Amino acid sequence: MTETEWQECISPELMLAHLGERASLRKRRLFACASVRRVWLLLGDDRLRQAVKVAERFADGRVAAKVVDKARQLARRLREERETVERREATWMARAARAAAQAVESLLPEQGPILIAPRDVRDAPDVVSATRTARTAARAAEAQCEKDSAAAIELIRRLPALDAVDLLREIFGNPFRSTGIDPRWLDWKDDIIPKMARVIYRKRCFRNLPILADALEDAGCRDPAILMHCRAPVDHARGCWVVDAVLGMT
Repeated sequence: MTETEWQECISPELMLAHLGERASLRKRRLFACASVRRVWLLLGDDRLRQAVKVAERFADGRVAAKVVDKARQLARRLREERETVERREATWMARAARAAAQAVESLLPEQGPILIAPRDVRDAPDVVSATRTARTAARAAEAQCEKDSAAAIELIRRLPALDAVDLLREIFGNPFRSTGIDPRWLDWKDDIIPKMARVIYRKRCFRNLPILADALEDAGCRDPAILMHCRAPVDHARGCWVVDAVLGMT
């Protein structure tokens, strides 16, 4: 794959395959979590939302295996309950709700995430399954707009745009260009830049990325890729390549 092909690619599976081992297990899982967060409204259950947060903490090595196992069992049970509803109601919204629960379940495989689809339906789901299922949930919900109430239509309108390839570029950046962080930027004004980045990461304060760009520029950063990414009016996510670079996370 060339740089132009990377920028124009519409298949997250091909992009992840190109990254190969350069895509760390942490970033793969955060990419999947960010995809599921874009159908947050369709989860409809705080227990599923908490399971997504468990998966994010799991990606950073901040949660015990038994907590992950409990979250996975819960997601599986809720997915099975929604499957029962889907068989009974056979509506697009029932399908969307089931797919959303299935996407959460896909974030919490028993083993580390892999980059290829499972060879058998009994295999543990992978990060590609999570992103694909999240898209299925969103598309099913959109289909319901043609038939359902104004309330359902309003719900769908509030869903963020679900473009997996843009989200993948948000997290992995451009693998064809090396972007370094000058240690002098990190030391500037009593380490204010890494401190800001940690707050953005931990509290999901992505609205503060333009402020981080201003601080980087004042510290001497002239890299247009870094500054433009921070100031871009797009939906950022945990795992953002600029924040990760500042914090030294891979």
